[in-house]
Amino acid sequence: MDEVPPPTEHILRPHHIGLLSILSLAFRDTDSKNFPNPFTLHLYRCLLNEISEVCKPKTYHEVLREIASGRRAETDICQAFLASARTMPKNLDTADNLTTFFSNIPALFVEKNPDENPIFMRRSIFGYFCRRCFVSFVKLSFSGVIKLQRDFQAWIDGDLTAGYQVVNKEQLTNDSILFRTQADKKSWAKPESFEAWEKGLATGDDTMAIENLRRFFEQQFNENNDSGLRQHALLNLVRMHYLHGEYDACRKLLSEAITVSRTSGDRITLQNCIGLLHRLPSENSSQKQPLNEIQPDMHPLEVFYDVNKLLEQDQPISVAFNKIMQAVGVHDHWAEVQIVPPSEEELWVQHAVQSIVWRAAGCDKLATIEENLIMAFIPQGTADETRLVIVLNRANQNARMGLYDQSLRNLLDPAVWSGLSVDDYTTWAHAVWNIIVLRALRRGQKRLVQGVIFPRKPYGQFNMKFFDLDSDGPLRCRIHESLGEVLRLKKCGQATAGIEHLLRALWHSEFLFRLHEYRTGVILLADAGLEFGMSKRSRMLVEGIMPQIICGKDPEQRGFASFTLARTIVASGEVTPDVLHEALPYLLAAEKDYECLGLLAGLQDVQYFLSIVYHNLGMINERDAVAQRHQATVEKGENLAALVHDEDVEAVLNLVEKIGVTLSSRK
Repeated sequence: MDEVPPPTEHILRPHHIGLLSILSLAFRDTDSKNFPNPFTLHLYRCLLNEISEVCKPKTYHEVLREIASGRRAETDICQAFLASARTMPKNLDTADNLTTFFSNIPALFVEKNPDENPIFMRRSIFGYFCRRCFVSFVKLSFSGVIKLQRDFQAWIDGDLTAGYQVVNKEQLTNDSILFRTQADKKSWAKPESFEAWEKGLATGDDTMAIENLRRFFEQQFNENNDSGLRQHALLNLVRMHYLHGEYDACRKLLSEAITVSRTSGDRITLQNCIGLLHRLPSENSSQKQPLNEIQPDMHPLEVFYDVNKLLEQDQPISVAFNKIMQAVGVHDHWAEVQIVPPSEEELWVQHAVQSIVWRAAGCDKLATIEENLIMAFIPQGTADETRLVIVLNRANQNARMGLYDQSLRNLLDPAVWSGLSVDDYTTWAHAVWNIIVLRALRRGQKRLVQGVIFPRKPYGQFNMKFFDLDSDGPLRCRIHESLGEVLRLKKCGQATAGIEHLLRALWHSEFLFRLHEYRTGVILLADAGLEFGMSKRSRMLVEGIMPQIICGKDPEQRGFASFTLARTIVASGEVTPDVLHEALPYLLAAEKDYECLGLLAGLQDVQYFLSIVYHNLGMINERDAVAQRHQATVEKGENLAALVHDEDVEAVLNLVEKIGVTLSSRK
């Protein structure tokens, strides 16, 4: 590509005339010196926002309304100025009047005599704007002036598309410009097509997205016949297919993108393509995803993604933390060598990754600290995926703690989903659906899940084995598969047959430092020890890890541990009142945890055992109260199991669908 960028063109649009009208009325005469200071400051700010064109231009009347909303706008001189500005478009009703209006514009930036400064200095923002608009008007032919005047009047009357058509620069057919500069002889690249591509990507309109991506990169970027940017078009197309989960199309296009990047010598795009290639799941399930080798042009997010690969490949937590340190170093180097500094959102990616790793290690409080940093510094209502991941993780954690309503309320907050793309919406919808499934299965509502919830599952990959041990699904990590097999055998009354799986899960969880799974494995080992009559050893196992669990944020694990410890206390010695009183607090804690979770099957077992303890202690009133709670739990479970319709669940699912329709129909 040429070192010198193509010349910048300037096309006179209707909103430029409106701004010039306000500038000429406010500053050409001496009235501006008599404006109140607060109103003058507000006028400057309004005009600067419009002239800088950092957002879509407002209509003429919207600009006047914004100016009229300033402080001290009710004074006579300000009202006289606003009245003149409102009638100004009527004075530009012919091409002659428009020409006369522009002939007076140089008075704003041309010196009247060498001793006096002009109203606007030539290099000031206002002066540069006025001078540029005047030069663009001088270049117009008579037919161009007539068309501009008609477009301006139509724009004032409410036709917002008038005067904003694409300018035809064919020299044989374009008669609007009389004096042509280099920029007027050739059409250069415009960002509108890329904006349409991003809109199509956000709303899920793949056809519109791909077509506008093609249009954008077919434009003239430099003087050469080949722009040299084809690899960027392929890379954007690959990313779209990757977000959609279309990995076969990714592989096919990536091979072409890598070849084009190497041919053009674009090392940065080549490195991005290789990073995406390493992200794709292996075609052979037994083959692991390759890790990225640190390169000078590698994006730090690719190294951060290697941490996810390490967690999925059952590598020790220490390896994941070492990779995080490498990624932080790559990010610092990347920020130093880039011409444009990275976005502020990328600074918080490392904290999101650390929160996930800390939680995988079983250190929930450290993970919460990292999450709080992201929630505090990344604003709401944006499409930032880092904040979305933290919001989803927190909602999932709250649901595991039994706070289903709070989790759904947080996810359904418009500040969470309003800025999501369609791909991120799918992830968000899955999170909402998972919470509903988790609550229903804990309550034993399998008929509701099969008849209502499961048929309305959002599009995307899903593994039912995370919720139902008897369901089929892809293989999980070795620890979860082993623990799942133990729980399935325990459910069938054959827990002793799962000792080999349990010991394998304990060995892997201890070696890989997965403390959540390790604690669960220890509790299951103590539970299995009761089957072999090893009650004292089982009690020692549970008491050894109880300090880690009792203050944790996993009520299900804590309830199971408390119930197991109470049973080991009762089974490890003679059934005396002292032993029963020692087990009583743990049974009450287990009942409270299971009731909070809505885990009715476990709650029935705890309440039944608790009633036996009260009976042996001679506490008749407490025994009868627990028996009544047990009967109520049984009846509640039977009613929920027979339920085939839930208005609250269907209302949430309907709302999720309406949100998807709203996001996909954004303009």
